[in-house]
Amino acid sequence: KMHSIGIICCVLLFAQLPGSQGQCASSSSTASVCPQLVPSAADPSVYVQVNPLNNSISYTLDFPQQIPCTSSARTCSYVTGNSYACSSGLTTAAGMTSTDLYYELFPGSPTACGHGNREFSFLVRKGTLPGKLLVAMMAGGACWDAAGCGMDPSLRSLAIDSLDYDSAPSVPKAFKDNLQRTVTSLKRGVLDPSPSNPFAGYTVVLIPDCTGDLHAGNASHTYAQNDPSKCVTVHHRGAVNAGAVMNWVVQNFGASATNVLLLGTGSSRSSKAAGSHGAAFWAPYLQSALPTATVRVVIDSSLALFGPGWYTAMKSDPWGTTLSRDPTGASLLPSADRWFIGDDDMSTYYEYVAKAMPSIAFGDISTVDHPTQQALFMQTGGSLSDCCLDGCSCDFGVSVPVSSVLPYSVRQGSPPFGTRGGQLDWLKTLRVTVLRRIRRMPYNYRAWLNQGSSSPASFLTIDTDLAVNWFPRTDLPVSVNASIFAARLGAALGDGSGAITFNPDGSLLKSTLSGAGTLDSLNTYTQKISGPTICSGCLSGVPGSTIEGRSGNDLCNATLGDGETLSGVAPAYGTDWMSLYMLNGGTSPDDWTTGQSFRYAHEHLVRAGETLVSVAARYGTTVTDLVELNYNTITHIQNPIRVSAGTTVCVVPRWSSVVVSGPHLLLPEPSPCVAS
Repeated sequence: KMHSIGIICCVLLFAQLPGSQGQCASSSSTASVCPQLVPSAADPSVYVQVNPLNNSISYTLDFPQQIPCTSSARTCSYVTGNSYACSSGLTTAAGMTSTDLYYELFPGSPTACGHGNREFSFLVRKGTLPGKLLVAMMAGGACWDAAGCGMDPSLRSLAIDSLDYDSAPSVPKAFKDNLQRTVTSLKRGVLDPSPSNPFAGYTVVLIPDCTGDLHAGNASHTYAQNDPSKCVTVHHRGAVNAGAVMNWVVQNFGASATNVLLLGTGSSRSSKAAGSHGAAFWAPYLQSALPTATVRVVIDSSLALFGPGWYTAMKSDPWGTTLSRDPTGASLLPSADRWFIGDDDMSTYYEYVAKAMPSIAFGDISTVDHPTQQALFMQTGGSLSDCCLDGCSCDFGVSVPVSSVLPYSVRQGSPPFGTRGGQLDWLKTLRVTVLRRIRRMPYNYRAWLNQGSSSPASFLTIDTDLAVNWFPRTDLPVSVNASIFAARLGAALGDGSGAITFNPDGSLLKSTLSGAGTLDSLNTYTQKISGPTICSGCLSGVPGSTIEGRSGNDLCNATLGDGETLSGVAPAYGTDWMSLYMLNGGTSPDDWTTGQSFRYAHEHLVRAGETLVSVAARYGTTVTDLVELNYNTITHIQNPIRVSAGTTVCVVPRWSSVVVSGPHLLLPEPSPCVAS
């Protein structure tokens, strides 16, 4: 009989969920027992629904359930011969007798999948290397409205991987199938048990996403409550489910863990990218619970690039992330005054964690032209092409010729030129996001990016044949696979070989990468610290990316588009041609023409004690105007209250309101004439 481990503590911590925000009129308010999906004896790839109370088959529950169904803890596997068998309770790692088969562990209530009619489970494959863990937070698709969370399979983005065998949000079929020895879809890439994989001896823990909340939710939410045809209640219990798994991990490995890779990836190339960022959300807890372990986070195929609609949708916190708790009862995420999913981006979260726990490091692995991420970006208000300059999706003068070659009037559907048109551009958003992460977290962040139609689309860490280039270590091979990237992420951060060193502000002090020559022989800051891991040109074109991570004269630069002049573009930056001319010089303002780089604003380095409010007041402008001016540039401001000392922002003064000192204006209003 399998050894079991109690989960009373875990259940008590997560049992009390916030009340449902409304309910659908037809929903039942009584909890039923969950069906158990059991492989058929005749065909293990076909699952039957069993009532655990009487073992009857064809037992179903309507969905969604207003109150999630109830379940009990058990462990199932094919370890005994070739037959599927279960025992009550969660087995311990010590009680697992096989190191080449997956075990399926069911924590029981209060864990559940999104529509409340399926139980949650996770997979474990015991390793041969004591203390080494690979915990994979699997992608499954996020939802935040009635369509994405609803029951129409053609519209649903919640638990998308379960649609291949079950119309209700469930643990994906690929998970359950991999319990069988002959099924290998979750035994590839970093999950490959063969000796060539550096993770072959790691204990593998796979956590599915069937709640649509990036493994971070703790709320039941009713969408479209006033529309009976669309009304749906979803149990966003991602943090509850993941918390039960993390509780098991810590109880089994708390005293022995030495190396932990938290990986966000998917079970197949068709998986939705959302969900894998749960790995980043759970990293601080695991580092705290496993203080002697080295914790590294690699997010595969999800750069967390969202359009403005994402923050609108998350403003009300439909997933209940502020209520999510880890197994100790502490808040899973930072308090809302430090980071909030409806106000702040993932880059800000990375920075917060890197400062609070400098031992944690993050890595991104992705393709630049990833269709699933692009679809999510557009779904939330972004655009595939919003401009043709300064890092945008179309290449000014190449993919779209300049006017001297082809008149603007015959360019069919070309996007607008100029930086001001790039606030919603996919490629520019990607470039700005990764560049900012590299520059603001030089010791705690690395990225590998690939581009091209021949590259795999999704989840590169489970692609056995993926060949990538590694960076800043003279003792590492140039061409290795994604498993090596993940395994050596920690070793390269800070670069123990001394090939790269940084100043305290994140600027580059020295770079002597193998084969790269001196610091000055490399073109960009990214090349100097990342070498060939970033595909050639993938981060090029964004003004400010060619300097050493500190203030310079091109952070607030842009390029004049086709037929543009300083006079013509000035209003787009909230300024006038004379101010632009004074910033840029030249013999005449009319000398500035198409294709030239110009400076549109002043740089301001935020000092200790300053806020964006005080900076705006000093220059006679507003916080709103500063956010707009810096949006989706190298000085991007996501949340104005997070701007801290050491940050550089671009500022266009309103001269009539500029403050010299105290209440005194630079250009005071003239005194009114008084008739004598």
